Amino acid sequence: MMKKLLTVVLMGLILTSCSKEDVNQENPADFKLTIINNTDFSSQGTYKGVFAAFGSAKRGNVEITITDSAANASIQFEDGSELRLEGTSSFAASSVQSFRFVSELGSFDFTVNADGSNPEVSAVNIADAAGSIIIAKDIEATPIRTSTGTFGCDECGDHPILSDPNMQATFVWNIVFVGEGVEASTVLTQVTFGDRLIVSSGDLENPYNKVGSFVYNDMLGGFPFGEAGTLEWEATQMYNMEGTCVEITGTWNLSSPAYEISGWVDGDDSCNPL
Repeated sequence: MMKKLLTVVLMGLILTSCSKEDVNQENPADFKLTIINNTDFSSQGTYKGVFAAFGSAKRGNVEITITDSAANASIQFEDGSELRLEGTSSFAASSVQSFRFVSELGSFDFTVNADGSNPEVSAVNIADAAGSIIIAKDIEATPIRTSTGTFGCDECGDHPILSDPNMQATFVWNIVFVGEGVEASTVLTQVTFGDRLIVSSGDLENPYNKVGSFVYNDMLGGFPFGEAGTLEWEATQMYNMEGTCVEITGTWNLSSPAYEISGWVDGDDSCNPL
């Protein structure tokens, strides 16, 4: 039933480069992506997602709330700080509703169909830096959960991207979860490094353990990386059903004609009270 409610739409990302191990993507300033059509047939309500800045490891959890009288958004950054933005609408009688969210420290554009489908965020600029926000509507049938985090190599070798210290300072690995985690579902990963962006889908498996309010799931996915390369990843989610934490730990392996590299994924949140 859940799969019938979801439509995952991934765009091809294209960038010309002289490096054989470079990653395909489009101009970040023009980036615009719909990831999940998760709708209750109304544009009003709450939308949740994740933010990643280009050129740094700045990241955060995003929430947008639309009512009949106001539009507000917030970004909860990994360092505990929060950015609040106010939205203004630029639509009249239209099937597509458009909003501009602004604060002293940043802005972005948000569009959504009148029935709540196809939410899209574009023109992201936070603290004078371009970025990416992937977003989906949070509804009772399939709630949206999010996790921010980072990734790195066990040993990067001489890989032209992964071994670059400037790139390593910008590694971000965010995840959007569809559903409460009590059954198999879809996950979306937002991976950034430098001004490069990869958004890809993965699978959250049925829970393998439940202890009190905590649920444990495995998940896995993969995406093209570099010249004929593939990055495959797997991770474990520890999730408190009361909504207090989502802890992620995982590993990845890059395989290409020129490289075999492994690494780690680590979420910012912890469910360990100590």
